[in-house]
Amino acid sequence: MKYLILPVFILSTFICCNAQTNEFTFSYENFEKEIIEYEPKQNEVSDKKFEHAVFVLNEVKKDVNNDALGFNRADYYNILSSFLTLNESKKNILIAYKKFKKSQGSCEYFMSSLFFKSSKFDLIRDDIEKQILFCQNSNNEESTEVDLKTYSSENNLDYNLVELISNISKLDQEYRSAEEKIYLKKQPALDKRNQKLIDSLFNKYQKYIGKTLVGEKFESVMWSVIQHSNLEMMEKYLPIIQKAVQEDDLHQTPFKMLIDRIYSQKENYQIFGSQGGVELASEEIRKKVIAKYKI
Repeated sequence: MKYLILPVFILSTFICCNAQTNEFTFSYENFEKEIIEYEPKQNEVSDKKFEHAVFVLNEVKKDVNNDALGFNRADYYNILSSFLTLNESKKNILIAYKKFKKSQGSCEYFMSSLFFKSSKFDLIRDDIEKQILFCQNSNNEESTEVDLKTYSSENNLDYNLVELISNISKLDQEYRSAEEKIYLKKQPALDKRNQKLIDSLFNKYQKYIGKTLVGEKFESVMWSVIQHSNLEMMEKYLPIIQKAVQEDDLHQTPFKMLIDRIYSQKENYQIFGSQGGVELASEEIRKKVIAKYKI
């Protein structure tokens, strides 16, 4: 499991589908290199939205460190979200969407209830709904006992721990893509159960349950449970997750999302833009927080 992300930079904005004037047309084959060199133009977009989208794109460039091979699903999602906010051409938006859809682990985003709520995604809503169905069908065939045993063996991992973390992951997503009424009725109990399991695992291993213990596929499961918990638990594990990022046991994108969740609940603003409908902090505050957590 990779970067369940979770979120990652949902901007609650409306998209107008007209193309930018004199805009650059991206190609699917060289998309990553073109993104690294991309300088967006402001066209019929408010200063606030433009600033936010540019900030997100700059964060993507920082994440990949100018490496065209360093893009992951979180990066592609953030590019897509920014393109929609910037009112990029439909052609460019569809290329970004295809890149995201084809990225490893994108189904976890499609099956989450968080990532496509904004009306700006209506331009590709039909395809999103089709992809959700595809991912739901595919998910039923993934992570079988044989698959997990093979995965554990090939990566020299403890099968029992991998099986447990896989089950935690399934429970974490069980009703998140369901109708709100069903989600509110059934998911909280599963979340509390998962939180107890994560506490128990942390007490046993005294470290983040990430890449070294459960492999890249499940590295963000523990983070996801924490991200869906309460403020007390999020703050408790924030330094643990920071250490995991520093030790390359977890990608930094989930860490940024956790910081955003905490700041949005405590301060009513966010730092990196991953929380839909929450104001972005001032540049001065963002710089201080980024320096504080050495991101």
